[in-house]
Amino acid sequence: MSENKDFHALIRAICVGYGYCGSLQDDGWRHVTRYIPERGYVTVDDFIDWVFMAEGEQWFGNPRAMIRRERLRSCFITYMGSPVVHARRLRWKR
Repeated sequence: MSENKDFHALIRAICVGYGYCGSLQDDGWRHVTRYIPERGYVTVDDFIDWVFMAEGEQWFGNPRAMIRRERLRSCFITYMGSPVVHARRLRWKR
């Protein structure tokens, strides 16, 4: 249960705190959870890449985006407790 609470807190922090709540793109609504695999390990960099993909935002070569990446990195590690977590920890409660 605490794993889901950590994930919910992370999602809330990146959405409310940073405005990364997903976006409407050509193929419909995208959210970071769309990219999380069923199993295996997820790194903080994987997760942040998926956040940017869900927003339809490019980060490479953008100095402001690089700063936002560092803030998101800190947020992920704070809430998830590690820069690498198992994908099952990145799930909504069922």
